[in-house]
Amino acid sequence: MKLKQWYIKLSSWEYWPMWILYVPVFIQHFYLSIRARSLFFFLKVNPAITEGFILSDEKHTTLKLVPESLKPKGFIISKNSSLSAIKTLLDKHSILFPIIVKPNVGFRGLSVHRCENEEELSKIDFEKATYLVQEYIDYPVEVGIFYYRYPNEERGVIPSITLKEFLSIKSDGTHTLSELIKEKPRAFLHYKKLKEKFSKQWEVIFPDGEEIVLEVIGNHNRGTKFINANAILDESLLKTFDELNTKMEGFYYGRFDIKTKSIEDLKQGKNFKILEVNGVGAEPTHIYDPNYKLIDAWKELLFLWKVTYKIALENKKKGEEFPVFSDAKKRYLHYKNYKKIALTH
Repeated sequence: MKLKQWYIKLSSWEYWPMWILYVPVFIQHFYLSIRARSLFFFLKVNPAITEGFILSDEKHTTLKLVPESLKPKGFIISKNSSLSAIKTLLDKHSILFPIIVKPNVGFRGLSVHRCENEEELSKIDFEKATYLVQEYIDYPVEVGIFYYRYPNEERGVIPSITLKEFLSIKSDGTHTLSELIKEKPRAFLHYKKLKEKFSKQWEVIFPDGEEIVLEVIGNHNRGTKFINANAILDESLLKTFDELNTKMEGFYYGRFDIKTKSIEDLKQGKNFKILEVNGVGAEPTHIYDPNYKLIDAWKELLFLWKVTYKIALENKKKGEEFPVFSDAKKRYLHYKNYKKIALTH
């Protein structure tokens, strides 16, 4: 089994270690740092985000930048909170099950849970990290919209649109769930976890044509297929995000993770909720489309990192000061500490 999983990962760069994708960006960063006279210019791309390093923006804080009507109801759970205290907060905010529980500082879907009831909620370890609880948004379409705007310009750019296809299996009416998973590479990579999750249905033969959703969290490392949807970009979609960005003072660059009833509704600025706002560490996730070439992904990342450099310089002209080493080190250690916590969950 391990050999087959190794081959699946080797044959598609979307599963390769993250550092391979970012080698050219690291090299370019040092060049841009010399020009900017700061290794940490990227920390001033979004002046409204004053905590975090690259992948450690606080989700609750960044969501505060979003108009109330466009985000799910939610609240923060402090470390060591009791189940009764959490239930009290759920009642206070009128949030019903199912709910989404995620680390307030997080990346790539680590330690994100969808809880259907109190029993599932009670199984989460709240001792190591602060968590964000959100109502579950039951819209059928999940999309990532990458947006940036230069501070000296009124209009922005959307360089990346990603549709998410959740990990699922369609039954053929003759094979068991375990057999179907073995034949689907994207699912087979999560074989051990899925076997535990679907232990009661593992050897069940589902009716022909029935679709079984294997993972409800839309993250790439949890099996979600990212689909390049840049072709849907039009003037109305850009207008929606230009109007949104005017209400987000001090935010110029990042990705919005969104659920919506339809792409047409999103273009019209209605029936959508912003689940997360990711700042300077955000990725243009359309590059993880299985059909996307690695060389093109490198080009995209190099271009966007150069955009961060230009935005940071514009912000500096407006009075922002690039962080000194001690401040940057503090923010980095916070990020490093989170990684240790997340990987033990």
